[in-house]
Amino acid sequence: MRYVVITGVSRGLGEALLNQFETDEDTTVLALGRGFTDAQRIAAGKRLILRHCELAEPSTLPHAAELSELFEDADEVVLIHNAAVVAPIGPIGDLDADELANAVAVNLTAPMLLTNSLLAALPATAGRAVIMFVSSGAAHRVIDGWSAYSATKRGAEEFFAHLAEQCSDDPRIKVEIVNPGVMDTGMQETIRGARFAGQQRFLDLYENNELPDPAAIAARLIEEHLQA
Repeated sequence: MRYVVITGVSRGLGEALLNQFETDEDTTVLALGRGFTDAQRIAAGKRLILRHCELAEPSTLPHAAELSELFEDADEVVLIHNAAVVAPIGPIGDLDADELANAVAVNLTAPMLLTNSLLAALPATAGRAVIMFVSSGAAHRVIDGWSAYSATKRGAEEFFAHLAEQCSDDPRIKVEIVNPGVMDTGMQETIRGARFAGQQRFLDLYENNELPDPAAIAARLIEEHLQA
């Protein structure tokens, strides 16, 4: 039995990942987020557990005891940190304080806390655990106005690099930091609606229909990083 925990499943890549796992009868998905689609609510049940939480509020996240009970019969556990926010976009000094705090909480703090809880809850019977952090090329370059997004993604990459080193001698645990590239998601809508140097590239990608479908990206990530 495989348990897959995914954040941010209501749209974009997270929704596409959930759809991929839903077809596997030996997989139970724990979907974490503040909202879910109508289709997800209809499909919810034993194999699809919708768990409301606010990633920006640590007290609402599942703790080790809750996860331990869920994973009791797990052969494999997968945690996919997909949820992220790109806002606020703008010059430092003009950033909205609440949006800035939210970006740190969602992009950095929540993945750290969830990973810590999951590893504490990992049953001894589990033969494999995969922790995937969905990062971005923005973690490794300066993009005008993207200081919050870039810094939080870079910080999270460092956290998971440390985890990978910690688990280097444990064959059960695999840590993956992936950059899926641009795709047609709500985040791209936010980017197109902002004002910053270099915005035209993102407008052109959309106008020229050059943004890949999240479903294709989800299938590739699963094939390349989550297959046994």
